Amino acid sequence: MILFVMAMPIPKNMVVGALCSMLVISWTSFCIAIVFDAAFELSPLDLEAQALIESGWWSDFTNYVPSHCQWPGIACNSAGSITNISLPAETQLGDKFRRFNFSSFPNLVHLNLAAHGITGSIPNELGTLSKLAHLDLSSNDIQGHIPSNIWNLRNLVILNLASNRLSGSIPPSVGQLTKLTYLFLDTNLISGPIPPELGKLKNLIQLGLNNNGFVGPIPAEIGLLNNLKYLSLSVNNLNGTIPLEIGNLNNLAYLDLNTNNLTGEILSVLHNLTNLTELNLSNNEISGLVPREFTQLTQLEYLKISENKIFGALPPEIGKLSKLLVLDLSRNMLTGEIPVSLSTCTKLQVLTLSHNKLTGSIPSQIGDIVTLASIDLSHNLIKGEIPYQLGNVKYIRVLDLSCNELTGKIPSSLVLLRSVNLSYNSLEGEIPFGVQDSYAPDAFICNECLSSRSTPFPTCDSSSSNRVKTLMKIFLPLTAFLALLCIMYVFFRWCKAKSSKSVAKAMKNGDLFSVWNYDGKIAYNDIIEATEGFDIKYCIGTGGYGDVYRAQLPSGRVVALKKLHNLEANEPELRRIFKNEVRMLTKVRHRNIVKLYGFCLHNRCMFLVLEYMERGSLYYVLHNHIEAVDLDWNKRINIVKGIAYSLSYLHHDCKPAIIHRDVTTKNVLLNLEMEACLSDFGIARLRNSSSSNRTVLAGTYGYLAPEKCDVYSFGVVALEIIMGRHPEEIISSLRFASTRSILLKDILDPRLLSTNNQQYAQSLDRIATLAFACLHSQPRSRPTMQTVCDKFLTGKPRLTKPFEEISIRQMVNQEL
Repeated sequence: MILFVMAMPIPKNMVVGALCSMLVISWTSFCIAIVFDAAFELSPLDLEAQALIESGWWSDFTNYVPSHCQWPGIACNSAGSITNISLPAETQLGDKFRRFNFSSFPNLVHLNLAAHGITGSIPNELGTLSKLAHLDLSSNDIQGHIPSNIWNLRNLVILNLASNRLSGSIPPSVGQLTKLTYLFLDTNLISGPIPPELGKLKNLIQLGLNNNGFVGPIPAEIGLLNNLKYLSLSVNNLNGTIPLEIGNLNNLAYLDLNTNNLTGEILSVLHNLTNLTELNLSNNEISGLVPREFTQLTQLEYLKISENKIFGALPPEIGKLSKLLVLDLSRNMLTGEIPVSLSTCTKLQVLTLSHNKLTGSIPSQIGDIVTLASIDLSHNLIKGEIPYQLGNVKYIRVLDLSCNELTGKIPSSLVLLRSVNLSYNSLEGEIPFGVQDSYAPDAFICNECLSSRSTPFPTCDSSSSNRVKTLMKIFLPLTAFLALLCIMYVFFRWCKAKSSKSVAKAMKNGDLFSVWNYDGKIAYNDIIEATEGFDIKYCIGTGGYGDVYRAQLPSGRVVALKKLHNLEANEPELRRIFKNEVRMLTKVRHRNIVKLYGFCLHNRCMFLVLEYMERGSLYYVLHNHIEAVDLDWNKRINIVKGIAYSLSYLHHDCKPAIIHRDVTTKNVLLNLEMEACLSDFGIARLRNSSSSNRTVLAGTYGYLAPEKCDVYSFGVVALEIIMGRHPEEIISSLRFASTRSILLKDILDPRLLSTNNQQYAQSLDRIATLAFACLHSQPRSRPTMQTVCDKFLTGKPRLTKPFEEISIRQMVNQEL
């Protein structure tokens, strides 16, 4: 039947109709399929939103902020497509960086992920962002090579990969990034030569390749970068001479080539660089004369060419550098006299010409430079007398004239200085009374005709005596030397064991004499002799329950002695406090905690032998206008960090933990380099591992909180350091809305110049934020000191707004 039907003839019109019907059905089905697929295909905007959610970076916002364009750090164009990603500073990404699907953001122009704790390597997908103009991944922990397709992003204007652990080399394809204005690859592990193709980046304004492992010569093509203002190639392994073509960089303001292997002479190429403000060629192998053309660089503020092979005399025209702040030509082979014209550099703050072969006398006119803070002319052949004008300089704190051929008497005007070294000269006469009491005796040694209060002053060993000693050391039989080492080792172990037993016994009984051991010898008699029985003339300060003395031991070591007052020695509570400080200090060893060398716990004489801190208490420095100016932002930032590290060590590294309970600026001491050490452990307490760091109320008013006392006190001290005064008013106003109008810049110490340095601004913002967190009204909301230190160690986050606009209220409300 079927065959019959199929075999029957079909009219032509029926065939055409059937075909048309089939076509209509097929086309309809096709159209329906397209519409169906389109209904379920994600749009580019949806793909962007999905990629943001899957990254997990904004997990706190996905539920209650519907539009991803309103999430923090996100900016979109008018069509709703993402163009900018710049996360808040506190966001830490770690390995989440690799979760991000960069290929979903074809319109991304700005990507800033600096200082977000990124680990791992840079994903290749970054190289697909063809519209990217700003890429900043600096201050992270990124490793591996830079992906090759990064050098194909021809719209890049800013590329900052500094302060990571990137390796490999820079390929010639870097020359394709012709729109670049800022290129920072510094502080990495990048090696190989500097590619000459960098000369193609004609729009480049700043180039930072310092602190890497670059080798080979500096390419002459860098001289083609006519817009360059900042060039840093320091701390590498570059060799060869400085290219003449660098002299073509008329706009250059900053040139740093220090710590390389550069050779050749300082040619007259740097005279075209009339806009140069800082030049650093230190620690190279550069030779030749100091060019007279240098004196044409009238904008120079910092000139550093130390540790080279520069010879000849300083040009007398050097006085034309009237804006000079720092001049460092030390450790060269300079000869001739110090030019009198230096006195016309009226803004000079640091003058360092040490370790040369300078002759003549010290120009008295240098004393007219009232801004000088440091003069170092040591290790030269300078003769004549010390000009009394050097003591009249208003801000001078450090004067080093040691190892010269100076004669005559010591001017009494030097008593106003902070640190003086006149040793190894031919000075004569009696040391002025005030001068002698102001400085350590080693500041005057090896002046044969110098006397101390009508008593001959100790002189140094003769060169022949030193030569005999050297020969004796060389020709001592090896076997005898080894035997001596063995004997000393056994002796030290015996002394240590005996000392430990003595300490334990003294701590137990309280009225037994406990000797202390230093350099292998019992030194109690040395202490008594060095202080003439604790004569008042050796007293350098008075505390709440004791006096502090300065003593120089026969070995030359200077120590501080904290002695309990004779009357207070009979008070049981004060004796307990004194012994408690011994107990605590014998348990700790940290560079930011004052060292205990020994002690005596006898009823008739109780004292501690401590590390001597030359600059005294932080409280004194902050309240002395001259000292406070010397305590610049960099030093203050390091002091805050040092205090934080010491408290973190006490709280988290000591077993059991130690709570100081009296952290104040009076109990923070500074050494000669302005490094901080925590002191005064008289009311410190041990904390059981199972308890919190709550202790009985103790400490100093204004720094005190009953719970988490050390953390609270740290917050007070940190603010006091950056403000230059106690932050009592700021702390009391935190609970009021008025702090909204108070700006951070307005509470900083006005005695220091306001900082435009981005690095300092970020550090000060971080310190203030952490300080206010430590002052939180709820103790449980305060960070631990370990958290505070971690925040310091993770780097400085980028500021979310200009430093001048940061308010106190913003920092108080900011989460760590």
